Amino acid sequence: MLIEFRNLGERDPKRLERVTHVINHLLRHQFFHLDDRGAPGMMETLLRPDIEKLVASYFEVAGYRLVVRDIQGWAGILPDTEIITGPRMRIDETLVLLLMRRLWGEGDLGKYGNMLTTLNEAYDAYQDMVGGSRRPALGITEFRNLVQSLERRAIVRLGEFDDEAHDMPLIIRALVDTVSGTQHLTGVEQLLSGPDFQDNDEELSEEDKDAAE
Repeated sequence: MLIEFRNLGERDPKRLERVTHVINHLLRHQFFHLDDRGAPGMMETLLRPDIEKLVASYFEVAGYRLVVRDIQGWAGILPDTEIITGPRMRIDETLVLLLMRRLWGEGDLGKYGNMLTTLNEAYDAYQDMVGGSRRPALGITEFRNLVQSLERRAIVRLGEFDDEAHDMPLIIRALVDTVSGTQHLTGVEQLLSGPDFQDNDEELSEEDKDAAE
């Protein structure tokens, strides 16, 4: 593989720089979306079949699959669970991710399969979801922090704070469907009502909610 990168550098140094930039971004953030700054150039680079194959081979060695969904406006890397396991997630992180998937599935989809809601509407849905459980609900600030962690991975996008509405627009992207997986949504109610759903630091494996094929 090093030979392929070296050959690309000798043939087209600028293109190698762009490929390196794409790889570095995916290593740091896992995904990118066309609505985000700098993403159109990265997608243009990846859509070249030879480059996509090269980048896919690079991540395959590390146990990841490169996924490019240009129609939905995103690309990213997903763990190959037969080789490695993903990072572990806390219950609260898991619930917020699955909530985003549920809201996306119930909403009206626009360009790239985006679904528009607001932070307050999402928080209200979260409170309804955990209302019957014994686990204390997150405060709005904690909830927003978890949503922002999804934003750093390009799964959602928060807009500017509206002083009059005391709210923020929230775009949930189609990427959430791949990251969470439809089959995991049916387990939310069982998770909330289960005897182990306590106010503790119990974690769920990312493998349990990894991307659907």
